[in-house]
Amino acid sequence: MDCYNDAAKIQENLGYLPGEITFLEDLSGKQMLDFIASMKGIKDKTRMNELMNIFELDPRGKIKKMSKGMKQKIGIICAFMGSPDIIILDEPTSGLDPLMQNRFVELILEEKSKGKTIFMSSHIFEEVERTCDRTAIIKEGKIAAIENMESLKAKKRKFYTLEFESEKELLRFNEENPSIKIIEVLGKNVTVAVQGDIVKFLSTVTKYKIKDLDVKRETIEEIFLHFYGGEK
Repeated sequence: MDCYNDAAKIQENLGYLPGEITFLEDLSGKQMLDFIASMKGIKDKTRMNELMNIFELDPRGKIKKMSKGMKQKIGIICAFMGSPDIIILDEPTSGLDPLMQNRFVELILEEKSKGKTIFMSSHIFEEVERTCDRTAIIKEGKIAAIENMESLKAKKRKFYTLEFESEKELLRFNEENPSIKIIEVLGKNVTVAVQGDIVKFLSTVTKYKIKDLDVKRETIEEIFLHFYGGEK
């Protein structure tokens, strides 16, 4: 359907949350929700009330006196309250506290389980990792890659920081394992990156005198920087 000529028809089955939301500021939150519901032809407001409970929204106050987080909740409820089949979200958790961000993720997973199609732009990589099936990475206004989330996760490296008993032992480790990618050496500590099967690496490590070992998983953000030109 054409987004201009068929706008009214499209709106019947589309939920949309813009990055910058424009409200009728003199209305209360409840009046705003009722207004959007009437425009969308929503007569049964059961889902609206469910969403207000989920996001702990008190909609009685004037919108102009509401915080960014409260306004964001209204925007989310407007996007979802008609139970649309297609939902477009631009930075949907902007202004939400961590508890409400988790509630939002739970909502996305619930809607996905119903077979809804959701397009979401986000700079919060944990949010993307928890909710998305496919991810398009945009660099300088162009799509740099489109990845299945599982394949993107497979690109993840693990970073191991090893504390050796002595600098001499660390030096021996470095000299005997040229294929292991060393990220940083600091005193008796070395940080290495391992991708894929870690059994061989852990087997190698047991041959040396190590006092401590710490591990950190690479984030989706770090994968983006590593694979798509963000690093020098």
